[in-house]
Amino acid sequence: MSYQGHCICGRIRVLLQEQPPSSLVCHCRNCSRSGGGSSINYILPMGEVTIQDPHTSLKVYEDANTDSGNHIQRKFCSNCGSPIATETPSFPGMVIVKASLFDVISLPNQEVFTARRQAWKTPIEGAKQA
Repeated sequence: MSYQGHCICGRIRVLLQEQPPSSLVCHCRNCSRSGGGSSINYILPMGEVTIQDPHTSLKVYEDANTDSGNHIQRKFCSNCGSPIATETPSFPGMVIVKASLFDVISLPNQEVFTARRQAWKTPIEGAKQA
């Protein structure tokens, strides 16, 4: 696998054969709460994603309070809290992998739940770039 990501503590690794060509930004309320305003994701066939969890740190939250109305599974690291992946009936046979697990993230080509996008009024004064 040539494209690898991991949670903050490193207990969970996500392996893909290659970097996906693009990503998707989700602005739903629950992704915003867990991702800092939005979430950048890869939507991939389940067979293309390997999740290594040798410490059994991966936990599942059954989320029934979603903007889509679907009951979805949110998978996360129980040690550091990093979101890992989501499964939803909206994408059968697919897994939504959190792109923030990877050091290099593919450019988004789609956004969903844009009505919930943060409505920034003004830029932050004196903000510094890293």
